[in-house]
Amino acid sequence: MQKTEKCMSRKSSLTWYAGWVAVLAVFLLALEECREPYVPPAIQNSPSYLVVDGFLNGGQDSSVIRLSRTRNLDSLSTVPEPHAQVIVIGDDSVTHPLYEETNGYYGSPQLGLNGNIKYRLRIFTNNGQSFQSDTFSVRSTPPIDSVTWKNDNSGVGIYVNAHDPLNNTWYYRWDYTETWQYHTYIQSSFEWVNDQIIHRPASDQIYDCWTTSNSTDIHVSTTTLLAQDVVSNYLLNTIPTGSEKMSKEYSILVRQYAITADAYSYWQNLKQNTEQVGGLFDPQPSQVTGNIHCLSNPKDPVLGFISASTVSSQRIFISTNDLTLAWGYVPYYTAFSATCVITNFQLPQMIQYFDVPGPLSYTLLGQPTGGQGYLVVPSECADCSAHGGSNIKPSYWPF
Repeated sequence: MQKTEKCMSRKSSLTWYAGWVAVLAVFLLALEECREPYVPPAIQNSPSYLVVDGFLNGGQDSSVIRLSRTRNLDSLSTVPEPHAQVIVIGDDSVTHPLYEETNGYYGSPQLGLNGNIKYRLRIFTNNGQSFQSDTFSVRSTPPIDSVTWKNDNSGVGIYVNAHDPLNNTWYYRWDYTETWQYHTYIQSSFEWVNDQIIHRPASDQIYDCWTTSNSTDIHVSTTTLLAQDVVSNYLLNTIPTGSEKMSKEYSILVRQYAITADAYSYWQNLKQNTEQVGGLFDPQPSQVTGNIHCLSNPKDPVLGFISASTVSSQRIFISTNDLTLAWGYVPYYTAFSATCVITNFQLPQMIQYFDVPGPLSYTLLGQPTGGQGYLVVPSECADCSAHGGSNIKPSYWPF
């Protein structure tokens, strides 16, 4: 009798448990049907605000302004602003137009701005909107004293030094263009032209290539807390140990601009909002206010800050042989080393792979000694341009 009661008790418990599982399953299914994807308001109602990016050169060089529009957070493509009118107008009523060069880029080879006159930037977009900057003057930039570098266990640090003997600058901004030389795993001295092998001319060599890249980070500094207007060892760029940039020869062209206190605040806030967020103790994002305004709809914000100054520049070269510590470079073709196998192609294969338009998947090395066919290797092993660089040596390269 006791066994029967125990069995019935267990059955009741199992029935109760199964019932609750069934109820929970029905609830979860209902909850699943009620779920709706959440689309943030910034994606649902993404405003199209004007973005003004550029600098007006008060010296003898060119000026370029880039106009674009803000885009959805889930979009990776840039939205250029074409067919606009971009004008710099001075207090003397003289206008200096910038002409559209490519989609959204507007430039002038030389604006001829006067350091004694205040200017405004005016923009008239193709959809009828008008924009205007606050007034600005052309600032005089002191020369760069030196661009130096230091090699330690973390890599190579590049520093800039400058000063203004007149104590007039106080606020500085820098950007740079870096170029580096690298080479392939295997050298090709031949090429396939009109179904025959010819010696590859020196102008068409594909062993050495050069890659050029512009800086994308923000570099500003102020000397207002110092007794003298001196910038000492400002860290401009860091190249980590093992980087391809130092695999053979590296060059950096540093440009220096004198800016105003308002421009410094703009760039510093933008740096904090874009480069120094994510950690618990990092600066919190804030509204970045530039010096350009929408006249046709004053409530619409405009992103960007326009200023003008002369430019100082300096270029240095660093060879991998100059480094004081082992660099530890692992070539880009290491990933392909297992496939960097020389293969013997017969004539039908050569015609199939080489007599077609577009980039080649194989590179010709020559013919085997005393044999038939043609020796080839995958292009990523012997053609440096397959890695994205150019085989044309820059005119300023030292050798």
